[in-house]
Amino acid sequence: MARVTEGSKPGRARWLVERLTERVKAVRALQRDVLKLRQRIDDLETAQREVTAVARHADRAAMQVRLVAVLNQTQQNDIERLAAVLDEARIAEHVRRAVDAARLLTDPYEHIVIERLLPDDAYELLIRAIPPSEFFDDRDRIKQNLTFPMEYGPTLAVSVWGYMDDVIAKRIVRPAVFDKFHQPLQAHFRSVFGAEFLDRANALPQAASGGRLMLRRPGYHLDPHRDPKRSMLTCLMYLAREGDSEEHGTQIFRVHDDEDADYKQTYYPASAGHQCELVKVVPFRPNTMLVFLNSRGAHGATIPADAPATLERYTYQFYVAPLNEALSTLIKSLPPERRAKWKSRALAQPEYARSDGRARE
Repeated sequence: MARVTEGSKPGRARWLVERLTERVKAVRALQRDVLKLRQRIDDLETAQREVTAVARHADRAAMQVRLVAVLNQTQQNDIERLAAVLDEARIAEHVRRAVDAARLLTDPYEHIVIERLLPDDAYELLIRAIPPSEFFDDRDRIKQNLTFPMEYGPTLAVSVWGYMDDVIAKRIVRPAVFDKFHQPLQAHFRSVFGAEFLDRANALPQAASGGRLMLRRPGYHLDPHRDPKRSMLTCLMYLAREGDSEEHGTQIFRVHDDEDADYKQTYYPASAGHQCELVKVVPFRPNTMLVFLNSRGAHGATIPADAPATLERYTYQFYVAPLNEALSTLIKSLPPERRAKWKSRALAQPEYARSDGRARE
């Protein structure tokens, strides 16, 4: 049998195949090593992010502790006067007069601007009780929120803002503005529930919900929208401090060819093809509250990115809405065509659920 040598054609072909096979194996082994290395790098990066997040959280917590210690000392006089300033009967009488004096405006939809919502000393206390931004959520510096009750904070902030959310908003402002909007609400109830369900709609127990202190900075933008359908009234209090300008308040829009949203979440008319026309901007003035019927039109806000870097806008917002269980019972009683308008957006618009877009609400 003839010996196959590297120089013969069959031998060289076999040699090339063997070499190629070896190289393929080497490349595959290298690819496996690269994949392992990439996974290791990903694991290290994930671990680094987690360590960084833990360190940032620890730094934030340490800063909060230091701030609480300092503020609890410097704000002691205000803390001692809380009972005198936060007198529920006195504040309730003042708020009722302020709400009664506010003129109900109808263009482009029903709203009021309440001036001197609170007694001056109560408002000034509210401003002094706003905690440092370190106590707000830190996901987005341009848009920070603080919900209640506060988990941890300076005694003055916890006490005053807890009182604002639990007593002033829920027990004083809510019933006053609900009475103020009685007539517009009748038309709204007929629109979303039907005339035959008007009595049941009026009997729905109402509550204040979603209370939060909001801090907005340059670069903030919120497209024209309506709040979630279950919210009948939106209440937005402007917390202007000394030296704040009246700029960058709430934008009020007229929606052309407006119609009821076919889902219950936050509704952006422009996304449904409706033109939003800016009608006015409610000024950012101290101790004022904008209240509007969440029925037609839209509202939004913008703080240009080129505004002064130190500019801050503090507001407090809550909704007046029926209790969930009672509202759900009423919705289940509606005829199919009306009940369909209370579906989630994912059910009302399947293409939305399949899209890669992220809901803005």
